[in-house]
Parts: sequence; C-alpha cells; structure tokens
Amino acid sequence: MTEMKTMKTTRMGCWIVLALSLTGCAGNQVRSQGQEAALADVRARLAMGQCDTALTQQVQALGEPAVLLEAAYQCLTLARLDVAQVLVDSYRQQGEASEADYAAYLAALIPYARFELARGDSQLQLQLGREAHAALTGFVRAYSQSGYRAEMVPRVQAVLEGMARAEYDLAVLDQERGDLARAKARMRYVQRGYPRSAAAADATAWLLDNQG
Repeated sequence: MTEMKTMKTTRMGCWIVLALSLTGCAGNQVRSQGQEAALADVRARLAMGQCDTALTQQVQALGEPAVLLEAAYQCLTLARLDVAQVLVDSYRQQGEASEADYAAYLAALIPYARFELARGDSQLQLQLGREAHAALTGFVRAYSQSGYRAEMVPRVQAVLEGMARAEYDLAVLDQERGDLARAKARMRYVQRGYPRSAAAADATAWLLDNQG
C-alpha cells in the first residue's frame, strides 16, 4: 500500500492542488518472460509520469487486472481522469472480482476528483458535487466491509461542505446582480440543506445583515 498526499494539475491557466490521499494496491501474478518485459515497460512509463492513450492501449493489451488498476491509480493521481475511467472500466469488463472493492474505490474517486478540480466555478461544482456524492455514498453502501470505506466518509463531508459553499457564493453573486430576493432564498436553502456546514453559519450571518 502507498499513500499519495497531493497532486498538482493545471486548469484554466492556474495551478490547482488536488488532495486525494489515495491508497494504492498491487497484485502478484506469475508472468511469462514477454509479459515481464511488457510490464517493466509499462511501469517505467508510469514512473516517468506518463499517462496517455498510448499507455492505456498498452496496458489493455497486456491484459493483467492488477496492472490495469495500477495504471488507473497512477492516472488518477495525475488527474488524467478520463484515462483512469477507461482503465477501471477495462478491469471491470474482465469480470475480475479479487480487487472489486479497490476498483470501485478508484471509480468513486474519479467524480470526486472532478468536483475538487472545479473549485472556482460554483455552478459546475454543484453539478459535479451531486455526481461525486452519489458515487461516494454508493461505494459506502455497496462495500460496507471494505477497508477503503473509512476513506470515503471525510470525502463525503468535503463534498457537502464544497456544495454548501458553492451555493453561498452563488447567493452572494445574486446579491451583487441586484436580485436580493433570490439571494435570500438561496441563503435559506444553504441553512436548510447544509445545516452543519460552515457556509450555513455564514448564510445565517448574511441573512441577519440583510433583513427587511
């Protein structure tokens, strides 16, 4: 098992830190000499930070479930989310069950990563937040005994906090545009929908300041 703490990616000209804290998983399997050479090439490319369509095709051709997940994990930490999704899907299509919870864990983190990378775009964060919340809670329900389950709980909370803040920011934007009624309605929604969030406390303060 390995622990990845932070990853940086460029989005819209800015550096964004994506804190995934992923847990890796490696598998053991007897391989032929040719497979070992192909595997060594794949791992060398991953070690160099490569994650692209060509690598995806190479990993798929290799046909080893553990390598598919290893590559998916690497691509996820590099924020190559579409590639990571393809690799996880390829693993699942093989009908492999030995690491089913780990594959589902990676699959759930892909929409979570998209949500994190959408910071600064409140409307997009709300859309992606709903998808991430569904994926994370779906994993918790489906794999209640998995060792990865505990890692999902703080991420679910992070999604809810992020969505609450996005709603709050949109309410402030409504106020700046002169639509005070809409701003108040959205602030009240933050209070009701995310009562334990920091944004809910801010919404309460805002409503007190904008009474009348």
